[in-house]
Amino acid sequence: MTKQEVQKFRAEFQKSVSQLEKDFGVSISLGTIRFDANELRAKMTARKGEVIEKATKDDFKVGDTVKINHPKVDPNDQFRVIKIMFKNIKLERINGNGLVRVSPSFLVKL
Repeated sequence: MTKQEVQKFRAEFQKSVSQLEKDFGVSISLGTIRFDANELRAKMTARKGEVIEKATKDDFKVGDTVKINHPKVDPNDQFRVIKIMFKNIKLERINGNGLVRVSPSFLVKL
């Protein structure tokens, strides 16, 4: 298999599982695909509940108030965007002091 075939497979997989997501009330994601000339392997995860859209750095601007959706972060903590970098976003804690650098996929805009 070639890289182009694997990319096409991932796109077609996402299209084909949309009906399963609706029927069972889950969000299905395909993990990293490993492949060689003869086969491909991947881990599939189905999570019950609402689908959470992964944010990108383009969804935020300096000054936005956000929360971090991660098990190690208190869900009541609020942060302010102070800098948008190439891959990450630099945040300042509103109700306390401290700076944090986070991937935009963990952020929820308030």
